[in-house]
Amino acid sequence: MSEEQLWKGQSSQWKNAGPNILLLLSIGIAAWLQSTQLWGKWAWIVVGVIAIVAFWNWLVNKTTTYELTTERLVTSRGILTKVTDTLELYRVRDLQTVQPLMLRMIGLENINLFASDATTEVMVIDYLPASLKLGDQLRKAVEACRERKRVRALDVVNEDGPGAGDSSALS
Repeated sequence: MSEEQLWKGQSSQWKNAGPNILLLLSIGIAAWLQSTQLWGKWAWIVVGVIAIVAFWNWLVNKTTTYELTTERLVTSRGILTKVTDTLELYRVRDLQTVQPLMLRMIGLENINLFASDATTEVMVIDYLPASLKLGDQLRKAVEACRERKRVRALDVVNEDGPGAGDSSALS
């Protein structure tokens, strides 16, 4: 069976709400300071710096994409240097959907993936529309991939408790 794309997308620009609100507030304050002739020129320099930070955050978010296939989750990010990270779905141990109050109010969610991959133990896909039900799609894709590859997760439980077999626990 060939690899098929199940979903491709990116985080919502709501992720940058903080810097954008700060930019709007700083423009208002700079305009007021200019009208009172107090620190007008310096206030616009601060607005410029905040605008550069807001634009950079927007650009980082715009250039970060996620692609879910039947075999893996591919994350591409980078403005000048593109970095692509691949997480094989059969390595995903668990996933968690998190919706803090502010994200719930605007219909977004974060998905945390816990993997048995040494380079990517936790992968966060944030600010996604909750209506996508991407967590469910991911869970089904992980189970189907494990079944195709005949991979089973193994939970090891240490019945002797923490530190068992550790010589430092004996002293």
